[in-house]
Amino acid sequence: MVRIIFKTSAGESEIEANVGETILGAANRCGVKLFGGCSGAGVCGTCHVLIDPSFLDKAGEPSDHEADLVGVLPKSAPNSRLACQVVITEALDGMTVTIP
Repeated sequence: MVRIIFKTSAGESEIEANVGETILGAANRCGVKLFGGCSGAGVCGTCHVLIDPSFLDKAGEPSDHEADLVGVLPKSAPNSRLACQVVITEALDGMTVTIP
């Protein structure tokens, strides 16, 4: 299990994610409110999150499609990702994910 900390305007919550599931899948499984309008297809941008910059390299490179989509989202930042596209690995243990 991999520990992930979610930050929202309402506060923080810590979950245990499974290696191989996405951030979106882990959030939904554990009751964190993170909407995924396209059910994880990576085409809508509703699961936009901000990855702790110290974990950005460990989260893998976004596809060109993801990078293009994230680039036009409100509140986009250099550490923006789609939660449905980031697969949990052991290297992400302790990562903080902010839901803007």
